[in-house]
Amino acid sequence: MLVDLAHNPLPLDFPWLMLPDHHRHHHHGVHDGAEAYENQNLKCFFSLYTHQTHCLVLPEAFEKTVCGSSSGWLILRDETTSSVALLNPLNRAQIALPQLCSSPFYDQDPSRVLHKAVLSADPSRYPFDYKVLAIFGEKRRLVCYKARDKTWTVLQDAGNNYEDIILFKGEELLATTEIGKLVLCDLDDDGCFSPRVDEIAPPFTFKGGKVYLVGIGGELVMLIRFVQDNPRYGHETYDFEAYRYDQFEGEWEPINGLGEWTIFVGHNHTSAIKAQDFKGLIKPNCIYFTDDSLDMEDSLMVGHDLGVFSMEDRKVELLGCDLSGFMYVWPRPVWFMPSMA
Repeated sequence: MLVDLAHNPLPLDFPWLMLPDHHRHHHHGVHDGAEAYENQNLKCFFSLYTHQTHCLVLPEAFEKTVCGSSSGWLILRDETTSSVALLNPLNRAQIALPQLCSSPFYDQDPSRVLHKAVLSADPSRYPFDYKVLAIFGEKRRLVCYKARDKTWTVLQDAGNNYEDIILFKGEELLATTEIGKLVLCDLDDDGCFSPRVDEIAPPFTFKGGKVYLVGIGGELVMLIRFVQDNPRYGHETYDFEAYRYDQFEGEWEPINGLGEWTIFVGHNHTSAIKAQDFKGLIKPNCIYFTDDSLDMEDSLMVGHDLGVFSMEDRKVELLGCDLSGFMYVWPRPVWFMPSMA
């Protein structure tokens, strides 16, 4: 259960920011002058709702790499054993997935890193009918797992260099490469496990920067994130561009803003929330981002690139959670959307 929140619960439809291990953040008005936690059994979350740090008893997540946050679950990887597991932080439910090292493609890729993963459904609701789609390895290929299967499978026809994956409209698993190629991943074929990949849109941008997909009011939007060198922490985000997908023309159209929507990007399943539903808590027409750079998995200079980008002012503001005193931030902060289903 939540530590120190018995009389002040956080809303379950509002993102929490999971902080790195060993991040000793002071509570404000809760344990004045005391550090938030001292042991490995607690995991801390920064709330934009209260602007405080709150803790959960989660020894299962200690020093695990967060590969994704989706449908109320964390997707965690143990770097020493290559085991992958799903964890619901609210009730500590766990689901063990097959080890990556047991998959046929594992030894073919030098980095063997699981960059990002999303769920097709909440396993607590659909325990026998959910899938996991992930970006794996140095080539950043698409791999998948289907409930009750014994191993991970690589999507051979998908190609390489993927950067983001989402569940769109609750039914379509979409993925995009670093240059904007958009594909639809069909992980079912008459009940058999035969993943199929169909290209929906060809590459359209060579601008560099990281690419994200997000569903906004039933429309598919692509975000391009631009990063520059930072003398202290190696890199920092300075700009975003947004494009709407026209399914009739099969083209991406630039858009100037996000309207009333607020976007949360990082290792989480990219999500959009109407700011008016949480007036004063989050800013509309803004992108809340955390550090998820794919090319710095082994660098000490990771985790610090987080903030709020205004599509109107074209400026980056501080998030309110200060990690500047930490040279090594691991696991990197990640947005988590709770679910009690």
